[in-house]
Amino acid sequence: MNRCRNLTGLMISFILALTIFASISGCSGGSDVGNPETITFASDEALTAYLVDQYAQSALPDTIDIERTDSDMQAPGALDEADYSKTNVQEAGVDESDKVKTDGTYLYVAGDTGVDIINIATDTIFEDGMKNISRVDVDGSVDSLYLYAETLIILYTPDNGSGRSWTGEDDIEPINMGMPYWIPVNAKIGILTIDVSDPANPITTKNIQTDGFLVSSRLTGGRLYVISQYFPDIPPIERWYDGSEADQSETYDANKQKLDALTLDDFIPSYQEYDSASFMTENSRLIATEDFLRPETPNGGTIVSIITVDLANPAKDFESLGFISDVHYVYASTSALYLVSTEYNHIFNMDVKADSPDQQTRISKFDLSAPTVVYKAAGSVPGRILNQFSLGEYKGVLRIATTTGYVWDDSSKNQVYCIAEQNDTLSIIGRLEDLAPGERLYAARFIADKGYLVTFVEIDPLFTLDLSDPQNPLVAGELKVPGYSTYIHPVGKNHLLTIGKGVVVENNSVWYQGLQMSLFDISNFASPELISVEKIGDRGTESEALFNHKALTFWAKNNLIALPVNLYEHLSPPAAPWDYGTQTFHGLYVYQITAENKFEYSGRIRMSPKKNDFYFYPDWLRGIFIDENIYAVSADTVKAANIESVNEILDSLDLAQ
Repeated sequence: MNRCRNLTGLMISFILALTIFASISGCSGGSDVGNPETITFASDEALTAYLVDQYAQSALPDTIDIERTDSDMQAPGALDEADYSKTNVQEAGVDESDKVKTDGTYLYVAGDTGVDIINIATDTIFEDGMKNISRVDVDGSVDSLYLYAETLIILYTPDNGSGRSWTGEDDIEPINMGMPYWIPVNAKIGILTIDVSDPANPITTKNIQTDGFLVSSRLTGGRLYVISQYFPDIPPIERWYDGSEADQSETYDANKQKLDALTLDDFIPSYQEYDSASFMTENSRLIATEDFLRPETPNGGTIVSIITVDLANPAKDFESLGFISDVHYVYASTSALYLVSTEYNHIFNMDVKADSPDQQTRISKFDLSAPTVVYKAAGSVPGRILNQFSLGEYKGVLRIATTTGYVWDDSSKNQVYCIAEQNDTLSIIGRLEDLAPGERLYAARFIADKGYLVTFVEIDPLFTLDLSDPQNPLVAGELKVPGYSTYIHPVGKNHLLTIGKGVVVENNSVWYQGLQMSLFDISNFASPELISVEKIGDRGTESEALFNHKALTFWAKNNLIALPVNLYEHLSPPAAPWDYGTQTFHGLYVYQITAENKFEYSGRIRMSPKKNDFYFYPDWLRGIFIDENIYAVSADTVKAANIESVNEILDSLDLAQ
């Protein structure tokens, strides 16, 4: 019996789909911050019993009335003196993986099934050109890369490691409710470390594959942290009950009987290690029983794995920690890792107090200052976050921006909470609440003791926040400008760059248009000023930089900007603001911010979008600045031009995939 069919047709946004299942049992409620205490397990039997209990009680009442979410537009560091640009990251000193890395002499480019190492030869580019000197093949598909000293790290999905949706049985449709269906079962992650001290002859130092779905990763302090979520392929269990306590108890007992037949190895992830010839040399549990933790408030049976690789000696054994909870977002400073998930309390939990928030964001903090990851504290705040930039740590205080309610019913409000560790709890020590009623958060950024928020309905308010006293956070200033922004980037100490879209408002309807870059003067923090706007293309124009900060390159040394653009233009005047333009270009746009704080267009490099049987679509694209040159890099092509004449291609290299 499939009782979830009665939910067909409800409009559930992507955010809800990712977060609605954050607690398949035991939602916390009633206060802003809980008091979780991490619990370890004394034996395999204790760990197994806990996991069985969590999955057995995951059935949901079938009398659920889910409200639709807002259907308005969904928007999909420090000065660096190096002679080349680096991956755009959130926090200085915390690297993030990306599709291409460079050391200023070589490009390491992620292809579909391998990594090409390219000698860019900047001193002889007019004579010898770029050369593909070696390639690292991968038994799977490449996700992203790190480059640390002379070690290349490749994160990849092994062959047959993509997993599948859990159904319980092969002959029934994938589930919609009650379990974290977005986590594929039988998924695997590969971590491949390569010695590139001689880039022409890369040598594999370690190759492991672990069970789980890659959530995120970070590299700081010489250690790589890989965070994954694991959902075991458990047998079919009852996912719904009729809402009564009697049926709930019967459903639990029936589920438990099925799950009691499983062993611990059926519930927890394992890993395999392979030698350079791809022969398996080890197959074992990924996490030892004594290294599993659980929050005091149960949060389901799925397992977060935190794998630590010491890059001072990547060939040695890795360390791992298991946390039995969900994770939707990851934020890291140089000293702490935060795992974040959002719970929708009143939808599935009948016991939540009426005055508790509909959504709560649960936060778990782990200390990264020692070689071994150590759990520190946990807590929760009202509302849901937007992305990793909704969080930022400064001097031990975590700042987090959330939204409650929805735009469609005018109930949305925005908050900023300052959180500190107190007695093993993440406690709210300061708060700003009820910001921009009726609007939702589109962008956030926390930099040192300041914060910046962008909300939107018809215009784009930029809020500047004074967080110098975390117990008394204040709105310092506000500026309303047309359009909206989805990403905020610091430009020195006194300016902000934002990326978003222009909009047209007609008859109370909002129609987004082309890309829009804006530059703000924040030297008078209480009165931010819009000083320059650059519009790119017409309705239909998109950029990966709108939703992936790593697609933007800002080389602070020379105030240069590069971003991918899939350009749509009106070839004749549009009849209405909702008319789309025609695709005319796909490639890299390059700008410089002048001494007068204006956007100066430098040129663009055309790249070829991929094509399937139906349409062209843009693949990932990055701009890399090295010395006097700009490189447009995709999975199959690298093009080079001089910064002074971007439109003139000096060299082009096709990469065999």
